[in-house]
Amino acid sequence: MKSVQIIIRGRQFNVRTTDGDSIQRRAKELDRRLTEQYERSRSFDEHSILMITALNILNELNLLKQQHSEQLQELDKDLESTIALIDALLPSNKKSVDVTET
Repeated sequence: MKSVQIIIRGRQFNVRTTDGDSIQRRAKELDRRLTEQYERSRSFDEHSILMITALNILNELNLLKQQHSEQLQELDKDLESTIALIDALLPSNKKSVDVTET
C-alpha cells in the first residue's frame, strides 16, 4: 500500500491505497460533482452540499444495481430459452422399448 494525496473541495487528504490512479480519478470525480452541486445550490452550506451529493451518488448506484439485476434476469431468461431449444433439437437419451403383443 502506498499513500496517495488527493484534494477535494480545496482540502488535502492522504489516502492509503493499492491503486493510486483509481483513487485519484475518484477524488477528481467527487470534487467535480461537489463543485457542480455547490454552483447549483449556493445558498446551502458545505455539509448540505456533501449530503445532497452523497444521496445523488447513492441513487445512481441504486439505479445501476437495479439495471444490473434486470439485465441478469433477461440473461437468465435467454439462457433458459436456449437450453430449451437445444434440448428440443438433441436426440432423446431415453431408450425406446419395443413392446409387441404375442
